[in-house]
Amino acid sequence: MQFDIVKLLNETAEMGASDIHLQVGYPPIFRVKGVLTAGKYPPLNNEQIQSFIQKIMPSRLNQSFNQTGGADFSYMIPGVARYRVSAYKQRTTFGLSARAITLKIPTFEELEFPPAIKRISNLRRGLVLVTGMTGCGKSTTLASMINYIGNTRNCKIITAEDPIEYMFLDCKRSLISQREIGTDVDTYVTALKQSLRQDPDVILIGEMRDVDSIRIAIKAAETGHLVFSTVHTTNAPHTIERIISNFPQDEQELVTDQLALNLRAIISQRLVKRADGSGRIAAMETLIVNITVSKLIKENRLLDIRNIMMTGIDDMQVFDQALANLYRENKITYQEGETESDDIHAYKRFTLGTAASGDKGVIIG
Repeated sequence: MQFDIVKLLNETAEMGASDIHLQVGYPPIFRVKGVLTAGKYPPLNNEQIQSFIQKIMPSRLNQSFNQTGGADFSYMIPGVARYRVSAYKQRTTFGLSARAITLKIPTFEELEFPPAIKRISNLRRGLVLVTGMTGCGKSTTLASMINYIGNTRNCKIITAEDPIEYMFLDCKRSLISQREIGTDVDTYVTALKQSLRQDPDVILIGEMRDVDSIRIAIKAAETGHLVFSTVHTTNAPHTIERIISNFPQDEQELVTDQLALNLRAIISQRLVKRADGSGRIAAMETLIVNITVSKLIKENRLLDIRNIMMTGIDDMQVFDQALANLYRENKITYQEGETESDDIHAYKRFTLGTAASGDKGVIIG
């Protein structure tokens, strides 16, 4: 059977698959609606996968790939989709995984976001974080938010991404510059430093990877910019804890104060299966940093933040509430919510509509 990497990538988009995985000894594997599905192809050999990588990987990455055993890059099939590609070596053989990214950026309505997402997108300054595990849709959420801002506000938006995923080509009101790490600029830190001299209103950092990038992101938020970024954490309070713990002990008090003053919101998400089997939907935990939450951060009472979120004030919610809401709206099954819940007893109470205030009582002293 004759096929090549472009044919496989085209098929990924046509199937509505989110990912394709190529490994020696297996046929191409597609992730469709969250489920890994083997394509109707023979098992791949090492020479085939090596040729696939050589065909689509930028030549500038050859040396790095040979030295480190892996490379990340983007690839585009005009009129079809963009792909975020990870090529790698494993046990002396080659492998490749690619995530399909649609050319059209979905809207809040199409993604069925909760009201908090629009509220957060309308902020004018501060730090906004989108968190979750790899593959949970963080990039799509950020792209939808940036696209919304670009179409509703007159501002300068600068992104630094590794690699560039969604292309912002049709924003009606904003001027957008997209910079790719490794192609346009060497590191996130350099991109952030330069962006502050380019008159931005909104800055998107693909990922806060280290202490230096976190420092500059917080500085940009302190100086009046709206800064978006991602962190690989599982919930909102853990995100704050993770950021603070990245810093040396003697800096943690300062960073805690800076977050209390400049952090505006955290969206933590995971994808869950739709009840009708048509795909997946994002369950979103949302934290809005109001005066009470800011006080808790400053006092390092991070465990108490969850209790504020459960009250539902300012459109906040924890994962168990998000799952219960999706179930009550018939978007997911009760069993799916139960499987994905953090606290099965809290999930059961939320599905029954029981007030969260009775769970743990008052915490603000």
